[in-house]
Amino acid sequence: MSAKSKVKIAHLAGPTATIQNSPPLVTSNKAPRKYGLPPRNNPDGSEQRFDVLRAQRLAAPAKIYVECFSAHPLEADAAELYGPPDGYLDAEGVFRKERSGADDKAVFEIEIQPEDGLYPLPYMARQANGQAWEEECTTPGAPAEQARQGFYPDGSRSFEEIDRLSVGAAGVGNLISSFADVDFYRVLPTGGYTKGLPAARRTDMGEGDIPPEIRSKDFFAYKPFHIGESPARPALAKLTNATRRVLASGKARSLPREARRSRRPRTGSTC
Repeated sequence: MSAKSKVKIAHLAGPTATIQNSPPLVTSNKAPRKYGLPPRNNPDGSEQRFDVLRAQRLAAPAKIYVECFSAHPLEADAAELYGPPDGYLDAEGVFRKERSGADDKAVFEIEIQPEDGLYPLPYMARQANGQAWEEECTTPGAPAEQARQGFYPDGSRSFEEIDRLSVGAAGVGNLISSFADVDFYRVLPTGGYTKGLPAARRTDMGEGDIPPEIRSKDFFAYKPFHIGESPARPALAKLTNATRRVLASGKARSLPREARRSRRPRTGSTC
């Protein structure tokens, strides 16, 4: 079967883009245990079953051991179809190539690398005062200078998370990049670089360094809700002109059907 060429599409990050939104980064319960903070419990006071995992980057390689037959409840039901494990962990957590006792756990040995991409991990960051993050602001109703941003500055991160973490019906990933090459544009975004950004770190199609941007002038986010603001009508002219320039470049296409089907609710606006 002949290879199909990828579609070239343009992704435009504009205002009031709910699908460019990220849930608040809430500190994992692993951090309170480590730093002596009170844990987060369920509304009834009971202990939470799981920590939420957030996509993050490794800073260094790590070796991990994954329990065999843990990817699906019925993997072990077809154990005779599988090859051998990489080795076994004993009760003390010592890895050996051969089983040393009846209670040893069969495992796969995996070397994970920073270049692998994002990994779902506990979120360990805390506030400057040592307290856990509970929402986007340091305290409820805090002013803008004490609030983090919840929107992405362009669509590149949400597309990266889809490619890395979403699984298609065939059991494989790369649900966007396998079909399309995407250029990201910030026509009037919902997230901004208040401290600026060097050109080398840009993920959009602009040129040069991004100077410090100002909320409600260079970018418009409607949350945190108490400091949210929509663009005024004159800003819509800027958005329209920027969009027309992208359309005139000939880079705007529709997403392939497979990629459209895979999108999560916050992937951004696409032309």
